[in-house]
Amino acid sequence: MMVASMEHVLVGDVGGTSARFAVASRGPEGRPILDKFHKFQNDDFDSLSSSLRHFVSVSGAQADAALMAVAGPVDARGSVTLSNRAWPRIRPDELQVALGLSKVKIVNDFAAMSRAIPEMSEADFVDVLPGRGDPASPLLITGPGTGFGVGTLIPLPNGGYHVLTGEGGNATFSAHTLREAQLAEKLKSIHGYVSTEMVVGGIWLQPVFDALSDLHGVPRRELSPAEIMDAADANDPVCREVCELRARAIMGAAGDGVLMMGARGGVVLSGGVAERMVKWLKAPDAVARFYDRGSRASYMEEVPVRVVTSPEAPLIGGAALMFDGTT
Repeated sequence: MMVASMEHVLVGDVGGTSARFAVASRGPEGRPILDKFHKFQNDDFDSLSSSLRHFVSVSGAQADAALMAVAGPVDARGSVTLSNRAWPRIRPDELQVALGLSKVKIVNDFAAMSRAIPEMSEADFVDVLPGRGDPASPLLITGPGTGFGVGTLIPLPNGGYHVLTGEGGNATFSAHTLREAQLAEKLKSIHGYVSTEMVVGGIWLQPVFDALSDLHGVPRRELSPAEIMDAADANDPVCREVCELRARAIMGAAGDGVLMMGARGGVVLSGGVAERMVKWLKAPDAVARFYDRGSRASYMEEVPVRVVTSPEAPLIGGAALMFDGTT
């Protein structure tokens, strides 16, 4: 049995592709500090429970409680099924028994990512668009990883925070150009419904690449994300269009989120895809997709957009949620 002070919490960030774990404790001014950070590929395990047991075995981690930030919608009982991984449904009571813990909480991964943002340093961000932002307004946290998550961080008058999450990545993809409409039609003919996540999420990269290859009239290829980025930099027309189209979709979805949530505090993009795409997110067409809002264009003028680059961010945010006592 893992026994230690409640000041030590086992935290996890569980996506469709990989899982990150650590043990968090309270540092100076209450900011969470991480220890025993490990990352594992989900293909190597058949469940979250087995991945966690492996982490405890190799790290020697000790804690009395745990918070798992999981990429999927959490139900009223605190259970969740990973959106992009065929693991058994994750239930907090089962994890509690399996690991001998006194308390286990499960939250959406973007709840943890959202709560992490106030705990980050300036060195943890890369600027995409400048802006002052309104510190009293909500902050939108979104971005493409395996899928496409969305969260909102709402500052409270007492200095605390409230976090909202949803499934905004599964909202309908909005095509603005003929090519985007052609891509959406091809995806729709296969899948029936086309979401923003299907256009920008990592798990959908190959289908999007295949569809655009077909539209260019060239043979399909199997390329890794890094190879597609490299080829785009070398002006391969299909790879370049993949990057340009996905960047426009990301920035368009971010702008939609600002309007819907009143997020004049700013936008933070997260996930490995966003980190690799900063160059494309800054391109004029992508920037225009964020700013061009008709009669509400002025609403967007001072909204900054940044990318958070710390791989520890959702773990720190999960620990902060636990220490806040709001989960």
